[in-house]
Amino acid sequence: MENTNDHLIETAIRGFIATDLLYSEEGFTHGDDVSLLRERIIDSLGVVELAAFLVRRFGVRVEQSEVRPENFDSVARLAAFVRRKQGAARPESARPEAVPQA
Repeated sequence: MENTNDHLIETAIRGFIATDLLYSEEGFTHGDDVSLLRERIIDSLGVVELAAFLVRRFGVRVEQSEVRPENFDSVARLAAFVRRKQGAARPESARPEAVPQA
């Protein structure tokens, strides 16, 4: 079953990139899988700003070793990274897979 909040992470990331990094009034006009670095949508300073945004907005801890293309090169990868970090931060009993089915 899809969570209604599933796309809120992507929406927040797109909004941040558009307004705070690109200063765009048109929003984020690229696909979620487009490479932010290869397409020169953001630069290395933008990656640092994205890491700070993830900490502020989603309350996840971002280690320096985690700031790499596998986690930060697209909206989709950023959202997956946030979800992994949020899942790892939840107590075992609060994880959906730990809840017994009736």
